[in-house]
Amino acid sequence: MPSAECEGLLVMSAMGSFLRRVRAALGHRGLPQLLAGDVRLRRMGYCDLRAVVAIENASFRGPWRPSSYARAVADAHHNFFVAEVNSEIVGYAGMWVEGHQAHIAKVAVREEHRRRGIGALLLRHLLDHARRLGLSQAYLEVRRGNLEAQNLYRRLGFRFERVQPNAYPDDGEDALIFVLRGLLDIKPAS
Repeated sequence: MPSAECEGLLVMSAMGSFLRRVRAALGHRGLPQLLAGDVRLRRMGYCDLRAVVAIENASFRGPWRPSSYARAVADAHHNFFVAEVNSEIVGYAGMWVEGHQAHIAKVAVREEHRRRGIGALLLRHLLDHARRLGLSQAYLEVRRGNLEAQNLYRRLGFRFERVQPNAYPDDGEDALIFVLRGLLDIKPAS
């Protein structure tokens, strides 16, 4: 069970119940198996840093340092969230506020929990959070070779904007910048 410092902002407990009813109606055809159970989204806390850093290191070449996450959660108004399944951290996502836009800085899910809708759930939560903050658009960068993530971003309404050449210092890979405009006009996920 998470410690008291990690409690807060319970977002999706009702969603798990709703998804179980939908799965039952569809005969288990329409939704990934994991979403039949509860996926709980909440604000990232200090007690989550070990799990977050482990996912980070397994997910990215050139991962962020643990101190970057410690600084993020030190800010009382931070915008970093974790996804839990059975009290286990399985993913996280975070954004920075830059003027009128959200910079989606990180979205990562443990490998054994990928392709089950958790990344999309985290990203939708960030977009809803950005809308609540009054931000009108969101942007992110993704490696040119990460086609799976690019497809997810397109499904959620992001559009390719431009190439940022040699963006990743570890190997010089280009980044693709995707933007979602009109964020305030989009109906929140429910």
